[in-house]
Amino acid sequence: MNEPEVVEKAKEIEKVFDYEEDIEELGQKLDKKNRETFSKEDFDNIFITSTEVLEDINKLKQNEKLDFNERIENLKEEALKTEILFSSEDFDIFGSMSEDRTKINNLGSHKHREIKKSKFRLLDITKHTDNEQYINHLTEIIKNLDKLIDKSEFGYKLNAFYASTLPLNNKEYNILYINPKNSLEHLKDCDKINLYNIKLNKKTKAIALTNIAYFDNNNKTLPLGMDISDKILVDMSKLKLELKKQKLFRINQEIDELEVRTKIICVYEYEELGKE
Repeated sequence: MNEPEVVEKAKEIEKVFDYEEDIEELGQKLDKKNRETFSKEDFDNIFITSTEVLEDINKLKQNEKLDFNERIENLKEEALKTEILFSSEDFDIFGSMSEDRTKINNLGSHKHREIKKSKFRLLDITKHTDNEQYINHLTEIIKNLDKLIDKSEFGYKLNAFYASTLPLNNKEYNILYINPKNSLEHLKDCDKINLYNIKLNKKTKAIALTNIAYFDNNNKTLPLGMDISDKILVDMSKLKLELKKQKLFRINQEIDELEVRTKIICVYEYEELGKE
């Protein structure tokens, strides 16, 4: 008499995501979905969020009127060091810097002939870029990102992680990581860390930064996957989160043979309200 109920409950059981076993398959599915959903211009805007410029974008998003001249000078200096501080004539008809399109590159175990996106080109950084021009570019990026995220549903259930020394900001764009170790990497020298574990659902407004976010796929040779990063872009203001659990633990980090540092990690587990 109870057999139909048992079968029905069995159908409801979903496989728990395991990073090591499942990231390759998940990355390919997410990358395929991205390529079907977004345009090249969309990916240009998504790519910028993977750089340090995201900090400036968030300041503008929160209506802060700021002077970005220091950032602009840093970008110019970085471009000069890599010899790509350019003007408009350096671009080809595809919108990329002139480069040998027959060059073979490796991504994971795959070969391709695609060109990496350049933050300098996408932000139009030249010798003459000023604060007003930079702000105008970021303002357009924000407008486009809002539209992209509004139409994006992640499509999968899994936990994503964000680590910081600060409280969770619910007004900015944020980069989450599928692998919690990667979220902690930039804080390895901090003694106290907040680790936010956010349970994503199929309807969560989020965009995975798959391979296609990092390359101009003009030759159509870019392999599917998440070989560059396991990052996920979210707009925290669009997530309705409920704190489910909070815990604290300590880990010992060996600095050298004579020194051991104790780290305190505060873990906050969140779920979205009203999501299935």
